[in-house]
Amino acid sequence: MIQEGQTAPDFALPGVEDGEPALYELFRPVEVGNAVLLWFAPATFLPTVTAELCTIRDAGWHDESGLEVWVLSMDSIYAAAVYADRYDLPMALLGDASSAASYYGVQYDEWEGHYGAPKRAAFLVGADWNVAFAWTCEDAFEASDPSPVALVAPHIEERFPGIGTDASVDYEAFISR
Repeated sequence: MIQEGQTAPDFALPGVEDGEPALYELFRPVEVGNAVLLWFAPATFLPTVTAELCTIRDAGWHDESGLEVWVLSMDSIYAAAVYADRYDLPMALLGDASSAASYYGVQYDEWEGHYGAPKRAAFLVGADWNVAFAWTCEDAFEASDPSPVALVAPHIEERFPGIGTDASVDYEAFISR
């Protein structure tokens, strides 16, 4: 797995944001000085991931100038668009058929009968390509304590003073559904 302090690997993937499909190339936001929070998940509609992304949404990180939030899963951009609509997720959702997950070292050999799916993982890539935060979890359904949102929040706040960093993830609200 890519570690904090290492150079982030570049990648290009199809994605969707606000219902609009596009090609997402990591070098583009980094080139213009933006940080990118990469949130890997094996699939959309996982209760743990949904709880985390809704916390990020509610904190308003996607609205912060200079910060982009990208969610990478093995799902198609069409499934991702439905997921984004259902949970009002305003960030980009990318379809990773295993390339970016492989580059970052967060790829399952096999998960739920699928090969090469991304693990739950998060990376904060700075405008200098430096990985400022790295986290992963083997169990896609584990309600992590502390949550990865809480763990990355100080790194986000350090780069974006005044940003909302209430990182209280309510896993139970989504696990019990």
